[in-house]
Amino acid sequence: MEILIVNDDGVYAEGIKILANAMIPYGNVTVVAPDQGRSAASHSINMGTICFEEANAIPGISCFACSGMPVDCVRLATSVLKKEFDIVFSGINNGLNCGTDIVYSGTVGAAKEAIIEGIPGVAISADHGSFDLAKKEIDQVIKYIMDNKLYSLDYVLNVNFPINSFDKSKGYRFTKQGIKSYKTEFMKNNIGSYDVLKDSITFDTDLDTDVSLGRLGYITFVPVGVDQTNHKYVNKLKEYDL
Repeated sequence: MEILIVNDDGVYAEGIKILANAMIPYGNVTVVAPDQGRSAASHSINMGTICFEEANAIPGISCFACSGMPVDCVRLATSVLKKEFDIVFSGINNGLNCGTDIVYSGTVGAAKEAIIEGIPGVAISADHGSFDLAKKEIDQVIKYIMDNKLYSLDYVLNVNFPINSFDKSKGYRFTKQGIKSYKTEFMKNNIGSYDVLKDSITFDTDLDTDVSLGRLGYITFVPVGVDQTNHKYVNKLKEYDL
């Protein structure tokens, strides 16, 4: 199996090393990642020239650094490397990508690009600041995904470890995307531009979501679609056709 590993934290980030090494038993692993952090890049792409070069990032694994966005890493890997990748894993992100985070996430964006290019995509994230739980349980999570063939061309499998207050997960839960809304306050600095002062976060009250279950100690799995149509409104709005 040809396996492509990407991320949005950069080719030298800790999370991508953990993920790449966990995938070695499953096939030939290639890493293509940004040359520096590109967090919150969503599904953006570079419209100009992109640098692409080998990187000595992970011993024993073929690694490449890309000056573009996380999505560009998938685009260049499939075009330049001339490999027929069977699956794309994105992560492990330094920070959860649950609820509304999914909208902003370069980690999820790269996995969605895989789906667009006809390759199953899986995104994996851990709570910000610590990979301790991910290190302990990533092998079991990958085995669970691969043994059960939970990857698909119909969705990105978005996986999140629990919040950092848990040193062991309580189990696995398939669920839906929840709500994790941000209200950002900015402060004008002494040169006339604006810095982020603080983020106020509103969390989900529905217990059966990735946001709530992650806060309760579960590893969550959400099938995320590339199709962003709100299908329940299509027929309702068709009455306005001209």
